[in-house]
Amino acid sequence: MITVRDVWRAALPEGTELLGGGAGLDRRVEWATTLRTRPPAFEAIKGGEMALVTVASIRLLDERLDLADVMNGLAEKGGVAVAVVGDASPASLGVAERRLMPLLRLPDGAHVSEMQQSVVRFIVEQRTVLHERAQLLQMELMQLALGGAGADAIVRRLGEITGRAVAWHDGSGRLRCVVGDLPSGVRDALGNGEELLRWAAGQTVPAADPPVNEFGLPRGRSRLVAPIPGRDGVHGFVSLIAEEHQLGQLDRVAVARGASACAIELDRERAVLRARDDLEGELVAALLDGSYGSEEGAAERARRLGFELGQRFSVLVIRGRNAGTAALDTVTVTARRCLARSASGSLLANHDGAVCAVVLEAVTDGEDHTRLVAEALRADCAAALRDEVIVGVGRARSGAQGVRQSHREAEHALRISTRLKAPRWVATFADLGLHRVLVAMTQHSEMEDFYQQTAGALVAYDERTGSGLMETLDAFFHCHGSPTDTAQRLHLHRNTVLYRLRRIEEIGGLRLDDAAVRLNLHLCLRIRDVLPAATGSRAAAR
Repeated sequence: MITVRDVWRAALPEGTELLGGGAGLDRRVEWATTLRTRPPAFEAIKGGEMALVTVASIRLLDERLDLADVMNGLAEKGGVAVAVVGDASPASLGVAERRLMPLLRLPDGAHVSEMQQSVVRFIVEQRTVLHERAQLLQMELMQLALGGAGADAIVRRLGEITGRAVAWHDGSGRLRCVVGDLPSGVRDALGNGEELLRWAAGQTVPAADPPVNEFGLPRGRSRLVAPIPGRDGVHGFVSLIAEEHQLGQLDRVAVARGASACAIELDRERAVLRARDDLEGELVAALLDGSYGSEEGAAERARRLGFELGQRFSVLVIRGRNAGTAALDTVTVTARRCLARSASGSLLANHDGAVCAVVLEAVTDGEDHTRLVAEALRADCAAALRDEVIVGVGRARSGAQGVRQSHREAEHALRISTRLKAPRWVATFADLGLHRVLVAMTQHSEMEDFYQQTAGALVAYDERTGSGLMETLDAFFHCHGSPTDTAQRLHLHRNTVLYRLRRIEEIGGLRLDDAAVRLNLHLCLRIRDVLPAATGSRAAAR
């Protein structure tokens, strides 16, 4: 594609000015024609023509016409630009802006017939050169893509061939790679991919010939951008960067061919990742439900995926507030990117409406590496979902059985944290304190019986009346038995707190000045954190 901008820069004489219609400079030019002084005004217009017009000759064609009329007629037949010798009327400038038809003024003394020959010669020569260059570019870049060199290698080679700085963004608009020296302000501007995403949203992107557009950059730079086509949408963007007015049609061909080569490479990478995802998902599911067969067999399957079950690891469970399929897919993709950046070894799979990650421990300078990874996962996934995300972390284990054990602990940590008044967004089982002991006892009926005998009457009364006696009791213990501090904590009057404390003693048959009674009630409040909701209600109803 040869554009109006290309013709202006390379085929028209120095001193040619753009008067209006700059938004159409990237329209495609197929040929050049001149205004005739007898009807028809132009030879057969097939679309894509640039017209070269001497303003003074318009009256010779028809005294009723002016430049604006000529431009409107040309636009209706498919013309894309006009270059004139002479003065342009205000009306013609308005047509240029409305029609997105660049209006260029040639230097005084220019001959339109010579300019037509110059433009036609440029178009023909460029088509020949572009075709040859496109073939060579495509051959070299496609060899890299088919050889599995990687998108970074393709981008580097594109920079070597063109002598331009090159960048590529992934499908989310994130800058992944820059090749070549650029001023800091320009590099910073490349980091914002929102402009590229908005442009690509309105484009049809064929795999063999992706569209190309020019975007301005700070400090007198511009970039030519082509989207990387994929089977399920745009997979990224390739950009060539240079000083303004230096990027020509050869650069357009190069960036389009680079995007096509990257498309092949990224499709191949995605196929490999999909296959790995399937294998990881099957292995993690088998480890979690205990259907993996032998320890040796599970260890070998993990080893093929680059993970050593014999090393110590922790299981992390990532849950968003929205458990829908789209949200789960977003968390999965985001978590995989985060782990590739922050964890030296991991397995990842969807399980029971959450994302389950098995992360190897790493040696750090006194820092809890697993917690750092969990915090990074939570932050990235919350930003991607724009919603709350909580991460549960099991204790470090090893071996096939350790996956199931650490996963169970991570789920316990999640469940307990969500029931606490101040939930932890990264809930670590090792930090649960007393709750760890209580979790281990949830399978014993004695704990439920103890809970029912000590606090069952209070829980049942709260469920019937909504009086908040258990909440008051919890706040009372947090405030070390001070009714005044309890009232402040609950935003109640002190007399209201005293009344509720008397009701607790009456309904439960308890004495709050008895240390043993207070210990039992405090323990029941913590048991309530770990008992499943259905179990707690059933116990209270007895």
